[in-house]
Amino acid sequence: MTITNLPRDLVEEILSRVPVKSIGAVRSTCKNWNVLSKDERFANKHIDKAAAAARETVYIMITGASRDYLSNVNLCETHNKNFGLSINGKAISIAREHSDQTLYLSRVFVSSGLLLCVWRTTINNRSRLFVWNPYWGKRSWIERPPYCWYERFAFGYDKACGSHKILRLRTNNSNKHMDIYDVSSYSWRTLDATFDRHLIKYIEIGLSLKGNTYFESEGRFLHCFDFTRERFGPSLPLPLPPSYPSRDSVFLSSVKEEKLALLFSPRSTFRVDIWVTNKIEDPYVVSWSKFFKVGTETMQRIDHRFRSGHFFIDEEKKLTVVFDMYGQINKSYIIFAESGHVRKVDLGQYSGASVLVGCYIPTSVQI
Repeated sequence: MTITNLPRDLVEEILSRVPVKSIGAVRSTCKNWNVLSKDERFANKHIDKAAAAARETVYIMITGASRDYLSNVNLCETHNKNFGLSINGKAISIAREHSDQTLYLSRVFVSSGLLLCVWRTTINNRSRLFVWNPYWGKRSWIERPPYCWYERFAFGYDKACGSHKILRLRTNNSNKHMDIYDVSSYSWRTLDATFDRHLIKYIEIGLSLKGNTYFESEGRFLHCFDFTRERFGPSLPLPLPPSYPSRDSVFLSSVKEEKLALLFSPRSTFRVDIWVTNKIEDPYVVSWSKFFKVGTETMQRIDHRFRSGHFFIDEEKKLTVVFDMYGQINKSYIIFAESGHVRKVDLGQYSGASVLVGCYIPTSVQI
């Protein structure tokens, strides 16, 4: 019996075990597999199997000459219970529109299985946006909003209707506005509310978690934009000194799409503090606990301060990985919580321009 003669249920079971990154190859193998892989029942079964593993996987977007790649980051155990870092070369790729060399990848946001990619042009720095579902291999270019000199984007979803939305914060002179793009209706609209210029740290991007986006504020607090209510919530506490200098480094990340993480690196000392929250259930309630601290002596040995906000935490392995990408600096480090040891990691060919995506879990949502 050949594989083409196998019962449909058996073929479905076999193909549902194929890694998400290889589903494109499955679809191109034969017409029957292509039809099966696009069946909603199969897609849900395949995604359910992939989701469990994906919750443990962190992804990074690698920028190429004419294509960009969504690759998973692997923590591999070496001798003496040590860990190394590698990036999967067999990545999910996406071609740029017309292989446009004037576009560069500026930001990537992930929310409930969809990615919002923000490109900017090298000519006039204007933004191009598209929403991408890597599972289906489909993307949707977003109608370019009216040009604005200063803008920031965030990505989330409305829990009431299940639709993904894009938030755009923009400033023209003294006027400040919030725009919402609804992915399901393909339309922009301006919210009645505005935002306080000092409400968020405008030079930093927000962090998407459970459909909402968290911003660090100039006032040393955290603010959450709720995509269901379409408004900012109350100030949330940060586990930081009450009067830390504004030039100290404060970066946000997430842990398995369940918790917030914070990296604090004071400018005055070679020190790193890392904190995590409780499991986020209510976006307006957080409590922090210290994950670990790296002392001045250890940081001075590597003669380096972290200046980039790209990091992720593995609570079970008790370590943190930092991708320090700032200007000409492009270095990666593994920090071990129990020993406080910091080790530099060489990513070889993948040490070029890249953007940390975080935890990506596939979805069958159509765009």
